[in-house]
Amino acid sequence: MRTAINHHAQGRFGLLPRLAATLSFCLAFLLFAAPADARNRDVSGHYERNAENDQASLDITMLPGDRVKVDGVALWNIKNEKYGPNLGELNFEAPLKDDTVTWHDPDGYSVTIHFSRKALDVTEHEVDGHFGHNVTFVGHYVRTKAKAGD
Repeated sequence: MRTAINHHAQGRFGLLPRLAATLSFCLAFLLFAAPADARNRDVSGHYERNAENDQASLDITMLPGDRVKVDGVALWNIKNEKYGPNLGELNFEAPLKDDTVTWHDPDGYSVTIHFSRKALDVTEHEVDGHFGHNVTFVGHYVRTKAKAGD
């Protein structure tokens, strides 16, 4: 009888370490499998987009009240030494909602920035003459620095 009790106790108490290990594994899996969205975190940083003949960068700074400050420069025709590149600039503050910032200029131009873990994607509603010829902020950007000033 003593053997049966010891075997029963080992079975019950041997289960707890295995259960704890399994729960730890499940928790780790959930943390790493979390959505790639930026929800509930600081999206501040320096982001860059580089292409063959154009490039752009955005400096994003978190502000109080779930707002962000956006400062950016975009260049087109960067290989043309004679006439130089065409330039566009962004500088605005807007609310961050569901990993997205949208800003509208009075001339009809609008920009939408969607944040993910270490990147962002920009879409625009373009207006002729808002920036230099062919200048755009549209595209996928990679965060190169965690904070814009770093």
